[in-house]
Amino acid sequence: MPLLNFIPAPTWRDLVDILFLTLVAYQLYEWFRETRALRVLIGLVVLGGIYSVAKLWGLFLTTWVFQILWQVLLILLLILFQSEIRQVLEKVSPLRFLKSRRRVLRGTFNKNLAPLLFELAAEKTGALIVLTRDDNPSELIHAGQKIMALPDPLLIKSIFNHHAPAHDGAVIVNQERLTHMGCILPLSEKEDLPDQFGTRHRAALGLSELTDAVCLVVSEERSEVVSVVGGKFVSWQQSESLQEKLNEWLGGPQIHVPTIQRFLEDFFIKNWKQKLTAFALVSMAWLFLASQQEIKITFSAPVRFENAAAEIPQGQGAMKAVDLTISGRQRQIKAIQPEEVVVRVNLNGLAAGKHKIRLSGKNVDLPSGVKVEQITPPSFEITLPAN
Repeated sequence: MPLLNFIPAPTWRDLVDILFLTLVAYQLYEWFRETRALRVLIGLVVLGGIYSVAKLWGLFLTTWVFQILWQVLLILLLILFQSEIRQVLEKVSPLRFLKSRRRVLRGTFNKNLAPLLFELAAEKTGALIVLTRDDNPSELIHAGQKIMALPDPLLIKSIFNHHAPAHDGAVIVNQERLTHMGCILPLSEKEDLPDQFGTRHRAALGLSELTDAVCLVVSEERSEVVSVVGGKFVSWQQSESLQEKLNEWLGGPQIHVPTIQRFLEDFFIKNWKQKLTAFALVSMAWLFLASQQEIKITFSAPVRFENAAAEIPQGQGAMKAVDLTISGRQRQIKAIQPEEVVVRVNLNGLAAGKHKIRLSGKNVDLPSGVKVEQITPPSFEITLPAN
């Protein structure tokens, strides 16, 4: 039998379903890339594959163990990855796009921010400054002292002075106000950071992975100024270039009208390996689940009389065919050839004369897991001749 007979034919709804879940899977990969959450998700996919194979092969004990394991894993995942789950929910929330709280930094601080960072670098003074945008990082920030002051360069210099008690923490600037100092930020769990990056860099990366904040780091050892936005590091050599980028980041949402060519390149070519992998995984999951779906088919099946005491003459009510409706998993139904299915009627022990024959699933030989839903007509009358 051709292998294609076992493969379900997707409808346009199935194609939409596959493409949508491919986008979801790819976006989850982008959000959780290079974090411990991604490694756990890959492990869950592997366990899901093992469970599917065990269920397909009828391994009862293994299937039972995995069913219990899934319930425990669900609770553990909710506890261990509550911050990542919150991050995803915040990113997909429609309220995020209804209102933008982003503000342009104006006045002296805006003009002197980049030069201030390079002054700190030249003095070998370490610093970590967080400029908030749309996301509110308050739930991710610990310790620190709450203040409300204008972000004056002299004030920031005094905070990061080596002898100041809060110089090891981060400074938070929110809507043109310095709101916190000496704060502890969530550390990134990436394992491939450059060796020269210290705790400040890891803290800036950790916050940038969870929010859209602009994190600025000054290294006291290398006199280097680094920006961290969206989990990406950029080292700056000139204050003018950094200032221009800060104006872009903090100047509010910018509207870009992409061309059709740019859209197609971003959609199909950018990260095509990851997108193709997501599409393949979703397609395989769909093939497995589709083959497990219960479906029904109806076809005409011939009636075969067996063990008759005498040949039944034509016109004596002998039914030639009935409409048979069967149900089962899609892969099982695909394996059945309707022309080979026969409704068998055993006439053994029936005397001559008129009889009413009732049909049921017992009259049809079908593979295990496939059952008869309906036979039309469910019964008929037949007249048996004398020997």
